[in-house]
Amino acid sequence: MKKIFLIVLLFFLTACSIKKHVSKGKLISKQSTFEYGELYKLEDIFKNKDITFTEQYLDVSNLGKNNITINYKRDNLEYSENFAYNVVDTTKPLIWLGKSYTIYVNEDDDLVNKIICADNYDRHPNCYIKGEYDQSIIGSYPLTYVAKDSNGNTQEIDFTLYVKERPVNNASAIHEVLDINDVIKEYKTDKTMIGIDVSKHQGVIDWKEVKNAGIEFAMIRLGIGYTNLKLDEQYIANITGALNNNIKVGIYFYSYATTIEEVKDQANFVLKNIKGYDITFPIAFDWENFNGWNAYGLSLYDLRNMNDTFADIMIKNGYKVIQYGSKNYLNAFWSPIKYDTWLAHYITGNTDYDKDFKIWQICNNGTVPGINTDVDIDIYYN
Repeated sequence: MKKIFLIVLLFFLTACSIKKHVSKGKLISKQSTFEYGELYKLEDIFKNKDITFTEQYLDVSNLGKNNITINYKRDNLEYSENFAYNVVDTTKPLIWLGKSYTIYVNEDDDLVNKIICADNYDRHPNCYIKGEYDQSIIGSYPLTYVAKDSNGNTQEIDFTLYVKERPVNNASAIHEVLDINDVIKEYKTDKTMIGIDVSKHQGVIDWKEVKNAGIEFAMIRLGIGYTNLKLDEQYIANITGALNNNIKVGIYFYSYATTIEEVKDQANFVLKNIKGYDITFPIAFDWENFNGWNAYGLSLYDLRNMNDTFADIMIKNGYKVIQYGSKNYLNAFWSPIKYDTWLAHYITGNTDYDKDFKIWQICNNGTVPGINTDVDIDIYYN
């Protein structure tokens, strides 16, 4: 009888210790207004230093007044507290445009839609050009590109449109290459690994030669995702060849997704086709289709949300993830970034990218024994 009583008492005490307490006014916030689509860590929002939060980020996907429940722990006890805050959109639309833009005479393109116009909130910001120009007449035209979103934010960029004759293709241009031995000599240290990223475009690869050349890891394209999903023709040969030669493997998937549903299908396709392989390097959601941006009906938040959805599925299944992009696209389209970065920036010496990155794709014209084409060369920083 005494034993049963002790068991019941222990269960009661345990239940009490994990009971969630509803508190009021315990959380002290530093601010109550937040920008739509930005990243705000809860630990940075609240002044409290003796608590841990169940969630990592504040949800800023709904404009206007929000009221949510914040769950946190203090002294091994669980608490919940309501938090009221406001989400606003004061961010101007993004116009992907420099001081000039060149087209060729009589091109039958819609210039407004050819120039990328994006917004953090609107999927179809109002974009137009002020000024007169004639695509059939060679010359230079001073113009202004204007983008307005539905929340009253306006961006204007003055630029010069150049209409030119289409140049004759110069077949005698010198093809420069970067030798893997030079890369190893300059970048290999005890804190770096030298690698490549490959797809069907590299053809049949002799992975034993690649290993002997000093390659330590490979980011391998698994496939491509349109409305249908397709394995890269060399995926199986590449992943088995790399792993059989003790080359560490990561994965990237080239996506044309425009909806969360498509992303989920693609993520599950990746999971199905990496099962049984030793994937120790990160997995990347590779979305690069910015030339068609205006036709896709995406906001910048939509783009990042697709990437986050893919990444979250990978993480929940025990894999590491990485965010791929060029320096300019990372800054303009992908920021703010939650994950490690795979930077594509073709520059010699030290990169001028001013944020942290885990992998640096330093060129797309590398030469590596065992590969009969140009190949991207990468540096991994431990």
